[in-house]
Amino acid sequence: MLVLMQDRPLLISSLVEFAALHHNDEEIVSRTVEGLFHRYTYMDCATRSRQLTKSLEKLGVAQSDRI
Repeated sequence: MLVLMQDRPLLISSLVEFAALHHNDEEIVSRTVEGLFHRYTYMDCATRSRQLTKSLEKLGVAQSDRI
């Protein structure tokens, strides 16, 4: 019998990395408070997420910390 469980935990970081790998040029479109549209790609999102991670690590935030 085939088991339908995932082979890795379902994390937001995994979703962002998957999207950047397979859909890197697709746009994420959101609306700002002022009503303007903000557009960037999944690759941009992954890059900015990695930058944030490195900045938090430099500040001493551990992987198990909640912020």
